[in-house]
Amino acid sequence: MSTLWKRAVASLRPAADDAPFVDHAPGMTIKQVIRRFWPQLRPLRLWLVLGLGVLLAAPAIEVVEIMLFQRLVDDVLVPADLQPLLTLALLYVGLNVMSAVISGFDDYLSTWVSQRFLVRLRTDVFRHVLSLPLHVHECRRLGDVMSRMTSDVAAVESFMIAQLTEGLGSVIRLTFYVGALFYLQWELALASMIVVPVFWWVSTHFARFVKDVSRERRRRSGSLSAVTEENLSNGPLVQAYNREEDAVAKYHRQNEAIAGAALASSRVRAVFLPLVDLAELVGTLIVIALGVWALATDRLSLGGLLAFLTLLAQCYRPIRDLADLLPGLYSATAGIERIVELMDEPAPVDRPDATPLTNPRGALSLQSVSVRYPHTKTDALDCVDLEIAPGEVVAVIGPSGAGKSTLVRLLTRHVDPSHGRIRIDEHDLRDVTLGSLRESVTVVLQETLLLDASIRENIAFARPSASLDDIQDAARAADADEFIRLLPDGYDTRVGQRGRSLSGGQRQRVAMARALLRDTPVLVLDEPTTGLDSATSRRVLQPLRTAVDGRTIVIVTHDPIAIEFADRVIRLDHGHVVPEGHSPLEPLVAAPPWPTESPQPI
Repeated sequence: MSTLWKRAVASLRPAADDAPFVDHAPGMTIKQVIRRFWPQLRPLRLWLVLGLGVLLAAPAIEVVEIMLFQRLVDDVLVPADLQPLLTLALLYVGLNVMSAVISGFDDYLSTWVSQRFLVRLRTDVFRHVLSLPLHVHECRRLGDVMSRMTSDVAAVESFMIAQLTEGLGSVIRLTFYVGALFYLQWELALASMIVVPVFWWVSTHFARFVKDVSRERRRRSGSLSAVTEENLSNGPLVQAYNREEDAVAKYHRQNEAIAGAALASSRVRAVFLPLVDLAELVGTLIVIALGVWALATDRLSLGGLLAFLTLLAQCYRPIRDLADLLPGLYSATAGIERIVELMDEPAPVDRPDATPLTNPRGALSLQSVSVRYPHTKTDALDCVDLEIAPGEVVAVIGPSGAGKSTLVRLLTRHVDPSHGRIRIDEHDLRDVTLGSLRESVTVVLQETLLLDASIRENIAFARPSASLDDIQDAARAADADEFIRLLPDGYDTRVGQRGRSLSGGQRQRVAMARALLRDTPVLVLDEPTTGLDSATSRRVLQPLRTAVDGRTIVIVTHDPIAIEFADRVIRLDHGHVVPEGHSPLEPLVAAPPWPTESPQPI
């Protein structure tokens, strides 16, 4: 048995997984799971109490029906007397109807409770994931996150409602059945309980393996989703570099690993589950042998023996269910651990005394601000002091890794400073509500993100209540109206996933129109001209001359053309602001675009 166990566990460690896509989540005990998710279930506790009442009624009716079977045998069949049959038949019919009503109500109630819990939990997880800072999303694979938000969330519902309710129902049924067995013949009842230790031994040993294999299957499912999403979303890149077979090989390895984990589980079940059947058979044979003795000594009637055997068969079912419950709980725990790991990622929240930001002018101030991301050894920004006046256009330049993107994230609290403070109009950003802050600061991201919707819907994303005239005005201000009207359906033209049906410059101008429609006092442009030629860059940035008068604008850029539109240039280098005595434009314009000497052989 131990050899089979070692082989099964070893099969979960395939050599192909030397660089896993998704790591295992930290382990949790069953007690920790219940403590973690009970608050989400507490609002439904009255319905749970009602469900408990239904759980009590169902086995009580079953026991009464079996006891009536004893009367049917002893009072009708053995003496061949039809007189009691009508009464017993009416009782059977009444109990059957009552059982059907209770069963239907129980099914509807349990489904209603589980779906209410699942809807609330899914919404909470989705809200939390959307609120996570950008650097957290950058460290996680999208496919794995989606796997956690679907199948792993369902595992929480399965654990907290379906499996715990099933376990409680099995205990209740077992209590009724065992009580009836002892009522009929206590000596036979004691003999029939000999199989309980066997059931428990099998379940505990099997559950340990199920916990390992379930964790591996959950992790592999996340890896499979990650591989799928990564390769499909980058399909043009995979095809351009002729890497289709490599992508298929990665996909195949993850599927093989999932299949291997399932086969390992099947091999163990093939050994352990027959032990359960054997124990049940031995227990039944012992009861039959002792039942013959009880009949011979008049300790039990024929009807009583038949009723006892019927109850025993019913009794073994909840015992088997309880034996299967522990492995089932461990299997669900493997998914729950992945959800908890995701939910434990810290997200920015409002202070209890935070107040809304009203009528901001757009003055920005950084005072000795330092930022260090989790699991890093150096600061992304180190003691940065910066003042930006209302209505000023500032260009922030510097090499990659200088801290420019971190500066952008600070202004919308996608990251909070480790030290120092950031002010907007003399208000510390942490003293104002997050929602009101982000309503005052618009960011045009370096990666132009568009929805798979019409151009009108993409621009109106900034202000859903905007009229078509407002949308068109914003498009004209962003120099986008002309090309939009030339599209097949004008403003109703769908742009495709991530706006792939548009050119890079068109996407940038739609994004600029969206930002202008929002009309906030602070506008942040993160590398707005990346990948654009000089003419297109000027067309994208031209609205800064006319449409954004009075707004505070921060342009994060490497592009000298973007600097032309700025009132002032601030240079970052290794997380520090370079003093004004150094020329900020020098690293951008001094280096020639091509090597002036022939390259030397390597």
